[in-house]
Amino acid sequence: MSDAAVADIRLSCAPGKEKNDLVFSYKLENQGKVAAYVMDAVATIDGASGLAKPNLRSVVVLAGPEEAATVGKFMPPLPTDRRIAVPLIPLARPLAAGGTLQGRIEVPLPLAETSPYFADLSLRQYEVAEIKAVIFTIGYWLAGVDGLVALPLEGAPELCTVAARNTLRSARRLSQRFSVRSLQFLTRTDQFPRDMPGATEAERS
Repeated sequence: MSDAAVADIRLSCAPGKEKNDLVFSYKLENQGKVAAYVMDAVATIDGASGLAKPNLRSVVVLAGPEEAATVGKFMPPLPTDRRIAVPLIPLARPLAAGGTLQGRIEVPLPLAETSPYFADLSLRQYEVAEIKAVIFTIGYWLAGVDGLVALPLEGAPELCTVAARNTLRSARRLSQRFSVRSLQFLTRTDQFPRDMPGATEAERS
């Protein structure tokens, strides 16, 4: 059975604004026959213990496509200006076949490009643009595809570390596009990659 035949995950999202944050409350419904693992955080290594800890506030924000910004939790593009000694460790929540999963993502304003691979820049190192849409995006992996291994995270068993033969390329994405008015967006002026890896599914709005 092909990957496309077993993947049937539906995304619904209700965006809003609270104080100085954009807020995305979302639900995923797995209507397929195979379990999935939905990206919810990235792992950071604690210097004292050497153990992986979840960074639940890590969000990816990219300019594009066109006059839009892509926002959410998914595998970010790899940097092109350096070598990565330790690749990003995605942490995911399991989504059983026939199951549902709810989540909430908060993104501070002003909306600016960011990635777990890059530190924030000073204000003068951004360029101000105006966008017409926000594309909310969630990444996931299908169980059993590309040798996927998902292991519960010590201290946070509701999350799993996810690894595959090619974790970056085997990732999939779901998205919804929302029109916005007069929303300023800060684009980076350094060598910030924007070409997203992995399989892109048809956008659902």
